Amino acid sequence: MRKKSGRQAGLVHPGEPPLPAGRAVFQVEFPAPTAAKNQALEALLRALEDAGALSQEADLFPARLCLDEALINAVMHGSQYDATRTVRASAYLDARRWSVVIEDEGAGFREEDLPDPEAQENQLEESGRGVLLMRRFMDELAYYRGGSCVLLSRARTAPRQTSVRTRKGIV
Repeated sequence: MRKKSGRQAGLVHPGEPPLPAGRAVFQVEFPAPTAAKNQALEALLRALEDAGALSQEADLFPARLCLDEALINAVMHGSQYDATRTVRASAYLDARRWSVVIEDEGAGFREEDLPDPEAQENQLEESGRGVLLMRRFMDELAYYRGGSCVLLSRARTAPRQTSVRTRKGIV
C-alpha cells in the first residue's frame, strides 16, 4: 500500500482555469489511448518549437518531461484509457512565457490522495513522481475542475546568441 501525502498545498482548485496570456499556438483533441497521446505530444512540442517558445535545446527536456507526464495522467488516470473519452491540449505563447492547458473527462482527484514520492515505502515504486517533477520543472502548475484540467507554464528563455571566434576575440 502506497503512503499518501495527506497534504494540501493549494494545487487543486474547483473552478475553471484562467485563460493563459498570449496567442493560441496549438490545439488538439484526441481519444485517450496512448498512441494518440504520443502523436499529440510530438505535435505540441513541434508547435512550441516552431513558435519560438523552446528556443534552446535545454528548454526541450523539461517541456517534454512535464507535458508527457501531464498527458499520461490525463489518459491513464483521467480517461482510464477509455477510447470514448477525449483529452484536449492547448498551448499559448506571449512575450515572456508559454502555457499549456490539458483537459480530460475524468472525475479529478484529491491532492491529499497523491502518493508521497519521498516516503521510504514509495521510493521503489515505478510511478507516483509526476506531479513532483512537474512542480520542480515548471514555473506554474495548477489543477482546475477538481483535478481534471491542468495548467502548466514556464518562462521563455532568450534565443542563444552564436558567437564567432576571430584572432581579436569573440565577436
